[in-house]
Amino acid sequence: MPRATRSQRPSETQQPATQNARAGRSRRRQVSDEEEEEENSAESEGGERGMDVDSGAEGGDGDEVHLETRQEIRRKANNLVRLALFNEQKRMPLRREEISKKILAGNSRAFNHVFTLAQEKLRSTFGIEFVELPSRAGLDQELNGDAGEDELNDARKATGMKKKTASLLSKTYILRSTLSPILIEHACVTDEKVLEEEIADAPSDIEDEDQDEDDAERHPKSYGALLSWSTADQLGELGILYVILALVLVSGRVISDVDLRAHLKRLRLPSIPSSHPIHHTAISTTRSLSTDAFLSNLLKQGFLDRQQVGDAGKSTNKGKGKRVRTQAEDADEGRMYEWRWGPRAHCEVGEEGIGKFVAEFMVNGGLDTGDGEEGDEGGEGSREERKKQEELLARMTKGVERAAGGKLAEVR
Repeated sequence: MPRATRSQRPSETQQPATQNARAGRSRRRQVSDEEEEEENSAESEGGERGMDVDSGAEGGDGDEVHLETRQEIRRKANNLVRLALFNEQKRMPLRREEISKKILAGNSRAFNHVFTLAQEKLRSTFGIEFVELPSRAGLDQELNGDAGEDELNDARKATGMKKKTASLLSKTYILRSTLSPILIEHACVTDEKVLEEEIADAPSDIEDEDQDEDDAERHPKSYGALLSWSTADQLGELGILYVILALVLVSGRVISDVDLRAHLKRLRLPSIPSSHPIHHTAISTTRSLSTDAFLSNLLKQGFLDRQQVGDAGKSTNKGKGKRVRTQAEDADEGRMYEWRWGPRAHCEVGEEGIGKFVAEFMVNGGLDTGDGEEGDEGGEGSREERKKQEELLARMTKGVERAAGGKLAEVR
């Protein structure tokens, strides 16, 4: 076998170069792995804090402040407040992409500073604040807990695989009140003077005898309270929403589309295109809605989530379409759906709130809590009657927990 010539042999300078190249590649690979771990840890820490947008005003983005003058940031913060209030009037969540497009004109690096200033204005002026909605992965992790997390970590260590952290936040925001529940409760108490002024300021055609009954029902009702619910919200829609959330909760936190529509039909809310059983007050531009249109609005607003199941639902449908298909259309095509709470319901209402709503309604509205005699005019009976009522409320709340399949979660 011929010996290798001098030109074919690796020179002494080539051998260290090859080793250095290999060492350089390994170092670069190690550095990239460390950077990836730091990014994942930063994302997980941001998810635990709830919102990562408030941290940018204190540090880390100091150089970016110079991109915008203080007056420009203040102007954009005011525009963000207006946009948030406009979206809340429609009960629609606000996406970060929409903020960057309409407020920041594509300069997303100034988001933290503009958002923080707008958050301060909302809290100090209106008593509301931005709340970032969780993603579906975040909700599932919170509801299911950390079951099986230790086994997964052990498996990753054994195989050398790295943990892929899913985003727990959706970069979508809603407005939520910061007022104390006690303050809201006192502000909802009827005041006779306020009630007289509201009746005096009401339009004179409300009590017109020649007016149609449907039109009379659509006028806002006067309650004489500091918080005027009837002129700011559609109480009919809000009541139906709470009933739907209660039905989903007591059905084990998930209900089939067939069962939900059967319950709504018993409440005279049929899924018929020609029927519009959900009426609005006169302050709304939409006179009434069908049941399918109302469910579509709840999907868009984030109160409900719908998923396709069964053989026809191998490609999971998250219910993000423009409208809810009618029950007849789903039956013809063999589709089956399930309804769950959406992220907004967890952040705005909470399972404990709906559980309390169901318990109080069943005890105060459907059961006889006394000895066959009515209590005082203020709704307060003797101590024994109040004690019985509290016991009934406690038992009813536990019954709701058993029906839901576990402890009721607080507002997220």
